[in-house]
Amino acid sequence: MAMTFMNWLRLGRNASAKLLASGLIAGMLLLVAHAAEQQGIVSLRKDSPQSYTVKEGDTLWDIAARFLEKPWLWPQVWQVNPQIQNPDLIYPGDLISLSYQEGKPVLSLNRNSGVSESSSAAASTVAGPSTSVGSSSGIAADLPPEVAGIRTERRSPQVRSQSLLSPIPAISLSKVYAFLSKNTVVDSESFDKAPYLLGEQQDRNMFSVGNTVFARGNWSANVVTYDIVREGRRFKDPDTKAELGVESVTIGTATITSYKGDQAVLKIDTSLQSSRVGDRLIPRQKLDLDDSYLPTPPTFDVDAAIASIGDDGRTRGGQYDTLVLNMGSANGLKAGHVLTVQKPAIVVTDDIGKAGFLQTMRHVLGMKGGRKVEYPGGDIGTVLIYRVYDHASLALVLSSKQQISLADRAVTP
Repeated sequence: MAMTFMNWLRLGRNASAKLLASGLIAGMLLLVAHAAEQQGIVSLRKDSPQSYTVKEGDTLWDIAARFLEKPWLWPQVWQVNPQIQNPDLIYPGDLISLSYQEGKPVLSLNRNSGVSESSSAAASTVAGPSTSVGSSSGIAADLPPEVAGIRTERRSPQVRSQSLLSPIPAISLSKVYAFLSKNTVVDSESFDKAPYLLGEQQDRNMFSVGNTVFARGNWSANVVTYDIVREGRRFKDPDTKAELGVESVTIGTATITSYKGDQAVLKIDTSLQSSRVGDRLIPRQKLDLDDSYLPTPPTFDVDAAIASIGDDGRTRGGQYDTLVLNMGSANGLKAGHVLTVQKPAIVVTDDIGKAGFLQTMRHVLGMKGGRKVEYPGGDIGTVLIYRVYDHASLALVLSSKQQISLADRAVTP
């Protein structure tokens, strides 16, 4: 009997030890999985090729998207080849190969022999005329007797080198530029205090390219070129209901030709539509993004609400639409950051699982007594932030699996 009890006790201890060990292992696996998720584990596309030859018109983003589910993770799999000069520059004709090292995917560059390492570009040879003029005495021996003494010209091919290839861009702004909103977001106080148009030299009511116009206001130091804007929508933060700013609809651009105090004379340089009295003038804003910048996710958590979709304020949108987000530079966002659009969490009621006394009584009384269970919403798109303000930003939808709505969120991938 004693032996049976001791055996039972020993078995119980072993079972407890195994249970504790399995619990620790499970906990460690969860921590590893969470860390991997935070670091962004690289997932290959199911249809990822073994290799790809770079073509004219490709971008780094396009190539990355051929291999990876998340193109912004390209730097994690790119293998620098020390034998190739400028391995971070990719040219048409280069071969991108997929392989595995220690179970992890690796993308490497095989340089086409036609791409010059010294100039990092291929050169073409174009034949063209080169003229050498000789006198009769200098060429008489090379000509038939009957034409000796006649002035002649000898032509020979001339080789001209011309660069044909250049590094492919990270992104193609030229393809998406037409979709970028020309409008901006200005805080209401700055908009209301911005200089304004008063009239035109020939007393017209509407102004266009080439017209000389008069304006008044507080002018920014060392700024001569201004955007002519008109008040559009006033955006509100969907989360806090506070005002995000005023939509400044771009009408055109103008340059100051002279000014004195708060009075200025300007010439209209460009015009998307006719300007008029009361239109505002704000310093010209450039696009803080270029082709060489590979979009990257922010290194911190972002959970931004969508305040507006498109220039016309639709409730739904898709690829190449602009979203107004309720987060900006004050939150650490920068032009070039890429975010994932995510559907809101789905909450369902569990009437089947074990319920407590109160839930049971509510069910007996005919009331819904189930517990609420929340499931995360799915990822439906990718956006690129291209203009950033203090408390708002503009993001272009690069891709979307389904329609994006105002209820969706823009989050860190």
